[in-house]
Amino acid sequence: MAGRRYLLAGISGLVVACAGRGGGGPRVAPVTPAEIPALKAQAAQQPRNADIRFRLAAALMAAGRCDTATAVANSGESLAPGNALGPMVIGRCQEKGGRYDLAFATYTDFARKNPRARGVGAVRALAEMALRTQATQTAKLALARESTLTALAPEPSTIAVLPLTIAGDSSLQSLSRGLAELLMSDLALVRSLRLLERVQISALLDELKLGQSGRADVRTAARVGRLLRAERLVQGVAAITPNGPVRMSATVVRGDGTVRSGAEASGTFRQLLDLEKQLVFGLATELGIQLTEAERQRILRQGPKNLAAFLAYSRGLDALDARDYRAAAAAFGAAARADPSFQQAHQQQQGAEAAPVVAAAGGDIMTVVQVAEQLAPSVAGALQQGTLDVSSTIGDLAQTGIGSVASNPTPESQGISSIIQASGIIRIIFRLP
Repeated sequence: MAGRRYLLAGISGLVVACAGRGGGGPRVAPVTPAEIPALKAQAAQQPRNADIRFRLAAALMAAGRCDTATAVANSGESLAPGNALGPMVIGRCQEKGGRYDLAFATYTDFARKNPRARGVGAVRALAEMALRTQATQTAKLALARESTLTALAPEPSTIAVLPLTIAGDSSLQSLSRGLAELLMSDLALVRSLRLLERVQISALLDELKLGQSGRADVRTAARVGRLLRAERLVQGVAAITPNGPVRMSATVVRGDGTVRSGAEASGTFRQLLDLEKQLVFGLATELGIQLTEAERQRILRQGPKNLAAFLAYSRGLDALDARDYRAAAAAFGAAARADPSFQQAHQQQQGAEAAPVVAAAGGDIMTVVQVAEQLAPSVAGALQQGTLDVSSTIGDLAQTGIGSVASNPTPESQGISSIIQASGIIRIIFRLP
C-alpha cells in the first residue's frame, strides 16, 4: 500500500545534476516556479543544453504546468535520451493525470533502451508501482462493470495465465507465481498471442479474494477470464516434491467455461525448467498454434538456466507482490548471482533495490530524488508534496524555441507492452522484444 500512497504524492521540486557529472560534483538546489523566467531565457540562449531543458521541465512541473513540462522534457530527451530525468518528469505528469498505463509505458521504454543508465533502477521501481496502481484501479473497475464486460466479446488472441496451484512441499509455494511467470514469458514469444501482465491478473485475484483453491475452480477461472476479457485463460497444477516425481499440467479455459484437455509434463525436480518448456509446447498445441522453428528456439533460450536461480527468483516475485521490496531485492540478487545470464533477475533486482526509497518504508515518505542520489548521483531529483494543475498551454514554449512534442508513447511499437482500452477498462499487454 505504501507504493500506492507514494504515487498519489504531488511534485514541487526536482534537483537536476549536470549530465555526465560524477557523484562528487556540487549539488544543484531544488528548482522552484520562480526560476521559470530565467530558465526560459537560458534555454533560448543555449538551445542544445539538455540540463537546462530538464531543469525548466522540473520547474514547470513544480508550478503545476504539466502539459508544458512534458513537452519541454520531451525536447530534452531528444538531446539527452539516456538521462533518467526525462521519463521521470513525463511519467510523473502522466501519473498525476491518472494515466498510470502511459506512465508505465514511459518508464519501461526508457529502461529497455537504457538498461545501464544512471537512475534506471529508480525508473524501474516507478514502473512497477505505476503498473500496480493501474492494475488495482482496473480490477476495481472491472468488478463494478462486470455485467457489461461479460456481455462483450473477448479480445482476440489474448491469453491470461493464472498462478499455478502447487501441490506437495509447502516450502515451494512461491513456484506458483514463478512458473506462471515463465509460462507467460515463453508464450509471449509466440507472435500471434497477447499475454496479459501478471500483476494485472494478480490484482484482480486479490479483489476477488481468490486463494489457491478458488483459482483451481473452472467456473471461477472462466469468470476471471471474462473480467479480463481474455479469449483464453491458462490454469495449471504442479505436484512437486524435491526428492520425488514432478507432474505438471495446464488446461485452457474459455470465457464460456469450455475446457480443453491441456498439456502435461512429468519428470524429476532437477528437470523442472525443462518440464516447463515441455508444458509450453503442449499448450501451444492445445491453443491451435503451430510454432515456427525460430519461435521454438527462442522459447528454449528464454529464461533461467539454473534451478537455484529460478527458485530464488520465484521467492522474489512472492516478496514483490507482498510489497516486501528488501526481501525481493535479496532474492532477485541471489537469482542473478546463481545465473548471471538471467536478465529478468538483474532487472527486477534494480527496481526492488530502488523501491524502498521510492515507496514509503517505516512510515517515512521517501522520494525519487533519494533513489537517484543513492543509485545514480548524476541523475538526481527531488519530488515533494504538492498539487498539480494540468491546464497549462504549450503556448508558453514559444519563448524558449521549444516546439510541442507528443507526450504519449506508443508501447505496441516499443516491443515491451501494449495498452488496450475497451469499455473504459485499460489492460496492459505483456510483450517481449
